[in-house]
Amino acid sequence: MAKTYDLTKVDQTEIAIDEETFIGDVDVRYSLTIPFLNRREDLSVGIVLMNPSEANANISDSTVNKLIDFFYDYQVHKHPIKNITICNVLPVYASNTKSTLTKIRDLHVANVLDRVQKLNEAKLKVKMENKSLIVLAWGKPEVKTIPNLFYYKEVLRIVDLLSTLHEDNLYVLDIKNAISTFTEHGDPRHAGRSVTLKDLKKIKTSDLFGL
Repeated sequence: MAKTYDLTKVDQTEIAIDEETFIGDVDVRYSLTIPFLNRREDLSVGIVLMNPSEANANISDSTVNKLIDFFYDYQVHKHPIKNITICNVLPVYASNTKSTLTKIRDLHVANVLDRVQKLNEAKLKVKMENKSLIVLAWGKPEVKTIPNLFYYKEVLRIVDLLSTLHEDNLYVLDIKNAISTFTEHGDPRHAGRSVTLKDLKKIKTSDLFGL
């Protein structure tokens, strides 16, 4: 079910979205910037998730709403957040990883998948280069969905990019009751499902590789 934005927190008229449609029903979203009400001079946060679900300029979704609630109240050295920009490892709109894979294969068959992913990387660089801090929250695809080699090839592109742009300002989500900072596979934890966001944890690029 589509969800609305909380208009006591979000300036919906100023939401900025970069999206387009490929080969019929395959929609991609490169970025979604959500400004908070009455905040112009504060900090800007970049967030990297796995792939877009529903949220656009008109409707939100459960993960985006959870991030809005968290960052609306979050402060860095007593400075509040003025907006969040969400980008993704995979820019394809899909409600689950099985349908994500189907659409990725459709892009591959149409010979545009590499173009989409390179565009995603280029646009992510532009959106993330001036952020106050970057939050990595892409998680790991469900078993028997997106193949690991393809997924982590795209993850590594983004890690290489962000480690150059923001080596000293990389963070992951601190999840309530999680037994470790990263998942059992070493991925930054995702904001979705039933998790509760507690805080942010600063990391180094080497932490992502278990070093």
